[in-house]
Amino acid sequence: MSADAKEMDYSHHEGDVPKSQHNESHETLRRVYNTWTGTYRAPELLLIAYIDLWVYLLASAYQVLMMASWTCNVVLYSTVFDVGGPMMLIYSTIIVTFGQCLMMSSLAELCSEWPYAGGQHIRRFLSYLVGWVVLLGEIATAAGCAMNSAQITAAIIELHHPGFHAASWNTYLIYMALTILSLAFCFSQRHLPAIAVLGGVITLGGGLAWAISFLALAPKQTARFVFTEFVNNSGYHVSAWVGVMSFYTPIYALYGTDGILHIAEEMRDAPKSAPRAMVYSMVFSGITSLMGALVMAFCSGNWEAYMESDFPFLNWFVDVLDSSAGGSALVIVVIVLLNFLITVGINTAGSRLAWGMAGDHALPLSNFFAKVNQSVHTPLNALLFIITAELTIGLVLFGSDYAFQIIVSLGGVAIQFGYLIPILMLLIRGRSALPTDRQFKLNSFGYIVNVAAVCWSSLVIIILFFPLYVPITANNLVDMNWAVVIFAGLVVFIIVDWMFRGRHHYVISDE
Repeated sequence: MSADAKEMDYSHHEGDVPKSQHNESHETLRRVYNTWTGTYRAPELLLIAYIDLWVYLLASAYQVLMMASWTCNVVLYSTVFDVGGPMMLIYSTIIVTFGQCLMMSSLAELCSEWPYAGGQHIRRFLSYLVGWVVLLGEIATAAGCAMNSAQITAAIIELHHPGFHAASWNTYLIYMALTILSLAFCFSQRHLPAIAVLGGVITLGGGLAWAISFLALAPKQTARFVFTEFVNNSGYHVSAWVGVMSFYTPIYALYGTDGILHIAEEMRDAPKSAPRAMVYSMVFSGITSLMGALVMAFCSGNWEAYMESDFPFLNWFVDVLDSSAGGSALVIVVIVLLNFLITVGINTAGSRLAWGMAGDHALPLSNFFAKVNQSVHTPLNALLFIITAELTIGLVLFGSDYAFQIIVSLGGVAIQFGYLIPILMLLIRGRSALPTDRQFKLNSFGYIVNVAAVCWSSLVIIILFFPLYVPITANNLVDMNWAVVIFAGLVVFIIVDWMFRGRHHYVISDE
């Protein structure tokens, strides 16, 4: 926490949540010890070690679910074969995994000292800005996941009923059903461990089922095609830049890295368990993403024909399995269901972030959103705020599917920005600001890792600002990347809100 933050006056702010009430909310959430670890009181070292291992495995499963890395390669099938080809997917996955591990290690070190739902507290305005940017980014990302599932579901229905064409209202109803259903799964903390385990099992089990079936049934590409064939249908003429833009797919697969941080307060021994789970789950997800990329590359089949459809991977699954029912079923399990569970995970993390921000009076109606429902031990009001925002964003679909995609393009940039600022501020202030007794240390490599993480995050943000396809004309505006415009508008909005409201109410809680 910055020195100027500690010197702030905590005496009175209009609309404050009483400190005792917020402390009670913290204690209520921390009762999830009984959820994640059971109500164990025995002092035996073996039992304690078992509990610590169980918490770590649950947290790792949750984080692996949040990334579901190998499935993202499949969802972005068309991007893979337009921007670099399978060759660049493989090489870029290795590079992106290394870069994301650097960033995750830096965040894990901060999390080991400040494992708070609202994230690390830096200077007052920057904390406010980053909190809002990440919160809105998570809302946009969850909305994008739910809409992706809705559109795939509609495509599967069209596949089995050729006379049916899904209208916007059909897709929105599916989207609304998935979003509201995610609320039911987030409703009680007691569901969180089961969701984490289920997601981890589907990620691993579904991945094995997909890999084994495709390796056995799909026609194979040559090693020369997989490792040396460069494909460029992006419109960019500089091959090196196309290679950089090919990072987009693995970045999309490996950027759900802050989920554990926002639920850290609900974990036993969070300063120890959360950072380990963050780093090791990133390494694991990177390895599974690379394995998935290899399977996808060798088993891609007649990819040029698949690219002619709106959902190439759906046709790919049906063709390889030689069954509309079998292909659709596998897509539902490994894509739609996992997407839904990811939405649940993002909404859970987002509601904790909103709750933490409300405790610091960053949100309007902070008294309302800072409450924890005593019946289900969940920040229910904050969760309802997240769900309502997502349902509202979905309404844009009635005007234009393109407009909806413009809004959700904010997600990746906003979350990556939220990763960058705390690490950058640590470098500016100096690593000596970190307590020496923290439980996760980068030691002598800390400065190098932090600098590399800042450079990497900056590169990722630049990549996410560029369109994947050029040139952009009036006839293909759908290919335009509006993330830079949306992000700039969001920052301006937050600054204006800070000037007229936020600075008069926002405090950084003395944790």
